[in-house]
Amino acid sequence: MTEITLDNKRESRLLYFAGWRITDIAEKLGLPVSTISSWKDREKWDDIAPVGRVENTLEARMNLLILKENKTGHDFKEIDLLGRQMEKMARIKKYSNGGGNEVDLNPKLEKRYSAERKYRDKNPITAEQEELLINGFFDGIFQYQRHWFDAGNHYRIREILKSRQIGATYYFAREAFVDALKTGRNQIFLSASKKQALQFRSYITAYAKEKADLELKGETILLPNGAELIFLGTNSATAQSYHGNLYFDEYFWVPKFGEMRKVASAMAAQKQYRQTYFSTPTTKASDAYKFWSGELFNKRRANEDKAEFDISHKNLQSGRLCADRHWKQIVTIYDAQKGGCDLFDIEELRFENSTEEFDQLFMCQFADDNTSIFKFADLQACQVDSYEEWQDFKLLVIVKSGLVMILLLRVTVPH
Repeated sequence: MTEITLDNKRESRLLYFAGWRITDIAEKLGLPVSTISSWKDREKWDDIAPVGRVENTLEARMNLLILKENKTGHDFKEIDLLGRQMEKMARIKKYSNGGGNEVDLNPKLEKRYSAERKYRDKNPITAEQEELLINGFFDGIFQYQRHWFDAGNHYRIREILKSRQIGATYYFAREAFVDALKTGRNQIFLSASKKQALQFRSYITAYAKEKADLELKGETILLPNGAELIFLGTNSATAQSYHGNLYFDEYFWVPKFGEMRKVASAMAAQKQYRQTYFSTPTTKASDAYKFWSGELFNKRRANEDKAEFDISHKNLQSGRLCADRHWKQIVTIYDAQKGGCDLFDIEELRFENSTEEFDQLFMCQFADDNTSIFKFADLQACQVDSYEEWQDFKLLVIVKSGLVMILLLRVTVPH
């Protein structure tokens, strides 16, 4: 192969940067002095900073070596050396242009700032840990939970009426966490009380520890990709400023659900976000029942535009997209058992509970409070989120003799 050489102008500039006089350059290259002087003045060689001069020289030498076909061991060593020098030049240039800091000049200084970096990035996650968390997501989940996952990939809004203790909060906590890792989307967890919402957080931190030996910190969990995991009670004043995927737990138990839903759904208004509502049943008189049954959907429409909603267990057992474009499913304790959940002795539960209690707790049947002394809606009006509202109340008090739990009953009368 013919030896690759530089063009006269570039070689003249590199020799000039190396300290050669113009007359000597002209003599070496066999060029008129006036030609080289013209290049120098027109391209302002004298105005190029030292870093720029070195960069030009490194670039030229690196390109020549890269284009060389039969490289020797010395050539490879020189390429490696030149690469490291170019990296140093880039650091110096970044610092000189005002876009860097001392770490750019001396990478070893980065260790001194580890505490500050840890504060900025509260939950650093390595690539290996992230892979473990994502790949471990499907470990141990039941068939009906996988069904929820598939529905979440196809439908924007999911509504699930469920038996108690079948792992819905546990599953959706993991689903949201993995989605945040993969997509960078915020995840908002809303429940009937702040304490109940923090149960999501407990499941997430336990999963991170189990799968990746990762300690997650902060009441609001901040991930390295910018995603936030936010845990809220049903205080609409604190919920309006957030945006992300929404997980609304035990929504049938929320007072004034209609008002709260407007705020909650607005947090997931963007098309990139999805909404998930899941709960055990309360009574048909609750605000949430109108949402579940389609009554709220029809209320806003003319008679000719009203839709039929079959919310029977038979129709929704396998999950179905309904007229309001909500994917709905009913999962009883028997459905959970068929889906692989072997955590219950159902006959024992039937023995321990009355028929009415069993049907409401485990068979997704709504209670009828028409004959009750206290209507469920009236009792809901007396609810208060003690975790957020009772700042003067401490449930656990340490005394010299040990740990004493105080039970405080406070009745709030609505105005």
